[in-house]
Amino acid sequence: MAVKDTLQYKLTKVTGKTVASGVVGIAMFFLAKDKALEPAWFVPGAAVTIFGEWLRLWAAGHLRKNKQLTTTGPYSYVKNPLYIGTLLITVGYSAMAMNAWIMAVGFIWFFIYYAPYKKKQENEKLIGSFGDAWTAFDKAVPDYLPRLTPYPGRGTNRWNWEVVKENSEHETAAAVFIGFAVMFYLLVR
Repeated sequence: MAVKDTLQYKLTKVTGKTVASGVVGIAMFFLAKDKALEPAWFVPGAAVTIFGEWLRLWAAGHLRKNKQLTTTGPYSYVKNPLYIGTLLITVGYSAMAMNAWIMAVGFIWFFIYYAPYKKKQENEKLIGSFGDAWTAFDKAVPDYLPRLTPYPGRGTNRWNWEVVKENSEHETAAAVFIGFAVMFYLLVR
């Protein structure tokens, strides 16, 4: 078994989803490289991208995966803040690249395949791990449109940078920043 935080361990975490995301990102950069990017698209796209990654960092700092039911931070408002963050990043990059095709494909993939697949897969696992606590949380907290008030049964965990690192979100944030830097270069060149 590979030791955590080694390259060998990280390679075991590469999935088809990771590869597909990389291919879409490279395709988007390739399609944007010959365009004259416009600030009117870039600035709102950058704001959405940054908000999406901020949401992912906030969520990852609360997520005690496989240890306890996470009901704090953004999870007290919406069940899937990491997924929402990913969708926002996709929309933001698509806007920065002025590419409606990638944006449309991103929405279709997210709502037709990714969200239903993850809900089914994770729901079974969460019921098995957390039973009635998950069922109550599942009924009270929406999947994608946040509650206006926090979940009354939320826990007391606070955001923690070590938990962000444990969830490898710092690596995702670095990748998002690198992509942003590439898009900014394409804008100002």
